[in-house]
Amino acid sequence: MKRIGLMCVGAALSWGVTLGAAHAQAVYKCSSSSYSEQPCSNRIVRTYDAPVPTPPKPHDVVAQRLPGETPEELALRRHRAHLSESDRDECARLDKRIPFERERLKKNPGEPDVDNAQSSLSESRKRFKQLRC
Repeated sequence: MKRIGLMCVGAALSWGVTLGAAHAQAVYKCSSSSYSEQPCSNRIVRTYDAPVPTPPKPHDVVAQRLPGETPEELALRRHRAHLSESDRDECARLDKRIPFERERLKKNPGEPDVDNAQSSLSESRKRFKQLRC
């Protein structure tokens, strides 16, 4: 028995709309998620009433490991998948800025610039927590 996935039902829907109801082919519902052009049940489904799959949301997509990516980088990318693109970019900038500010504090302990570095580091950490990076 030839089974048609939900994508084929969507194609049948657009095909049925373009050709009209007189030329539409009968589609039979075999189970809760499978359809067929061959009679497998008594239930005939009008293709314009058939469910149409919705595109996946960005946070629904399971991140797969990219070439050269470490498991830690993959975990971080999965953790940040729910963020908007601009927030992900800001988190990436903060990932580089926070260690830079820490090193700046370590290298110049006697400099008057230390207070500026400390306030910059605390602002970066605060923003990092706000974004839930």
